[in-house]
Amino acid sequence: MNVDIESLGTFNRTAQAGAERAAENLTGMTGIETAVDVTEVTLASAADLARHDRRVGVAIDFEGGIDGTSLLSFSPEAVEVLLDTLLPGDGVEESAIAEVGNIVTSGFVEGWADQLDATIDIAPPEYVEGTGEELLDTAGFERDRAFVFRSQVSAVGEELDVEFHMFPDRSSMEEMLSGGDDPISVEKLTALREMAKSGAATASESVSAMTGIATGVDITSLSFVPVEDVPAELDYRPYVGVVLETNNPLGGYVLVLFDEPSAREVVASLVPGTDEVTAFEGQAKSAMEEIGNVMTSSFIDGWANVLDASIDISPPQFVHDVGPAVAESVVARLGRKQAFAFLFDATLRADDTEFDCEIYALPDETDLRTVLDDLDPDATAERTTKAGSL
Repeated sequence: MNVDIESLGTFNRTAQAGAERAAENLTGMTGIETAVDVTEVTLASAADLARHDRRVGVAIDFEGGIDGTSLLSFSPEAVEVLLDTLLPGDGVEESAIAEVGNIVTSGFVEGWADQLDATIDIAPPEYVEGTGEELLDTAGFERDRAFVFRSQVSAVGEELDVEFHMFPDRSSMEEMLSGGDDPISVEKLTALREMAKSGAATASESVSAMTGIATGVDITSLSFVPVEDVPAELDYRPYVGVVLETNNPLGGYVLVLFDEPSAREVVASLVPGTDEVTAFEGQAKSAMEEIGNVMTSSFIDGWANVLDASIDISPPQFVHDVGPAVAESVVARLGRKQAFAFLFDATLRADDTEFDCEIYALPDETDLRTVLDDLDPDATAERTTKAGSL
């Protein structure tokens, strides 16, 4: 299956319009002012989408201008907020959530129908709850779906964690995204995602070797988002880390970001006598630059091995700010050349301690196309497997 970048961008905007209509319906039903934080197109498998926390929601099939399944899910805290708003006192959770899901999903589908100038019918809502693959299985997630449309909705002043996933059937996706003068192979994008997973695993090994903190890759994903929406992909919390630029043959940017507690652990492990880090200056700053540089090198080396090329990286630029602010400078530079971005992200965690490190890679679109033209998915898979076994 090949996808056209312009079509992918068009349908990202369509998904955004649908998500905004859904948020309006949720606001009208509950009186809680909601907004769409981010809408993205994700190249996903069940393992990529599976969340470990418990979710409650509604699955609804749809057909017409586009066929598939939607999944609207809430955190338990969000469910409590909704029930308190809709059914003060005692209420029946399943029927209330199903009704919310039906009305919100109707808004989402109406947004798509308007953009497609087509009629889309929806089936009765099915109440679902569970974690990880349980929720996806209940929603009828098909393992061969190439892309998933995902939106996050939040509210000001309320604990309202809402996610909307749209799983179009493969035939619908092919019809929507085929064509164009320079399509990209989904198989090659999948190979590139696997390459990023391998690079993230190597970076995890590097941080473990340097700090003695045993980490593992919790999740990796590949998303397609408008460049201006990239900052919304990062949590609004303080991060400490580095930003580096890559060049030849794959230009772009890599961000290695630790939350503040994890950054303090890293500094304490690298710099003797710094058990109580209060400011990331001097030796503490140098330690973060060093580990960020090593992790980026490890991450990019995995890509270079698969591409059989040497990728240059710039000296690390130290950053200490909330996530969106860190990303804004990168977005300003990348946005001069392209409207959309392929965003690779990986989260590293430790089993026995609170440790959180996130790696983001934003390749230059022109360079990415060149790399993909020369990429052999079968050879890439073989090299990635060998790299993972070393």
